[in-house]
Parts: sequence; C-alpha cells; structure tokens
Amino acid sequence: MKTWQKLALVLLIPIAILAIGILWIQHKRNTEAVKVQPRYQERALTQDEMVQPRQLFIDDMKSARELIGKPVWIQAGYELEYFPYKAHRVDFAHNAGLLPGAQRMDIKDIITEKAPASDQSRIPHGDKQAFAVFTMPGDDKEYATAIGTMQGSDSTYYCDKIFYYDDPRTMYNFWPANVWQAIDQHKPVEGMNELQTAMAVGVIQQSDSSDVGNRTVYYQAGPTKWSVTFEHDKATHVEQVPGGAAGQK
Repeated sequence: MKTWQKLALVLLIPIAILAIGILWIQHKRNTEAVKVQPRYQERALTQDEMVQPRQLFIDDMKSARELIGKPVWIQAGYELEYFPYKAHRVDFAHNAGLLPGAQRMDIKDIITEKAPASDQSRIPHGDKQAFAVFTMPGDDKEYATAIGTMQGSDSTYYCDKIFYYDDPRTMYNFWPANVWQAIDQHKPVEGMNELQTAMAVGVIQQSDSSDVGNRTVYYQAGPTKWSVTFEHDKATHVEQVPGGAAGQK
C-alpha cells in the first residue's frame, strides 16, 4: 500500500465515525420529536365562532348615509332607546322603548340632532348626535335612534357594534327553530347558549364569573330581568328576576 493510500485511510476512518455519529444524533432527535406531544392543543372553533359578522367601518356621515335604503338588524339588544320621528324632528318627549336583539330596521335617513340633557342615551351626547331614521316590519311609522356622536370636528360612529348588516337568521341558519322562536319572543329558554341568550334578552348583563358558558348571568331586557345558569354553554336554569336591577336577586 502506497504512502498516500495509507494517509487517506487514516483520515477516512475518523471522518466516517464522525458522519455516523451525526446521523445517529439526527435520528435520535427526529425520533424524540415524534414522541413529544404538544402541551396544549388548539381548541376547534364552534359553528357560532366561525360566523364573523360583517363590518363596514363607518366613521363619518358620508359612510353612514350609505345605509340609507338598506335593512339592518340590531346586534346590541336592549341598549338603544328609540323615539318617534315626526316632521323631520326626533320626538325626545315620547320614548318608544329599547330596541331588542335581531330586530330588523329599514333605514330611511341619517340625520344629526342635539339630544336634551335629560336623555339617557348610551351614545355620548357630544355637541350633537347622528341618528338613524327607520321603520320596522309591520309598522309604517318612522323612528330614530342614536348611532354616533359629534364633538367639535371629531365624530365617532358605533354602527359596527350596534348593527348586523346581514339577517342573523341567515348567518346562524343552523340554530334550531325553538331557539329562533325564543329570540322572536325575547325570552331565554333552557338549552340556549350565551350568544343565543344575548340575542334574545340583550347585551346588558352581569356575572360574577368570566368563565363563559359555565356561569350564572343576569340580563336586563328593558323592564324585565332574567337569571340564566349555563353549563357547558347550555342554559340549564332560566328564571325571571322580580324587581331590582340586573344582577340583583
């Protein structure tokens, strides 16, 4: 064997050993990676969570007026006062009540008006407010409800939080008929989840727990108060609360 062959053999042996070692370490790591399970597994989305209500990002009078001639549905149930609209004026002296969840409104106009200090609107008064003028199915009378506030040159519109721009019956067409019947009647029933209950009796609610779907929630649906207990996001006990504010037993 020639000298250069002996030298090559001497060098190849450690190189081969090193290569085998690297391959073994890589194999071991890959094997361990397969065995290791993730500590936390991602929770699958529910059908309700997969529904994403459309947003229009309304931020001024021009974009708000694009709602004229279109239907919307109340998302923020029992939060908004509405008033008769007569002779191009909002009749603040005759409060018509609170708009319930899923109520259809056909927008006729978007106007601005200054609300009296006595008005208890959840929309800030500012210098003046923007109002949606609308009718409701089966009622030809026009009404108005605040949708935005104006302070100096600044304005804030709450339309994306107030309205659904698509019929919730279409958005949640997988909800059973008895759930929609309860929503139409504006009352909770056993078996409803929290989203369905809020659509029926409003978003004004209190609870001593943040564990959504496993807690007791108190709802203020206008003059009516409800206590609903949920387990695994299903209402297991429904009770109308006599008197007092929501959250009081």
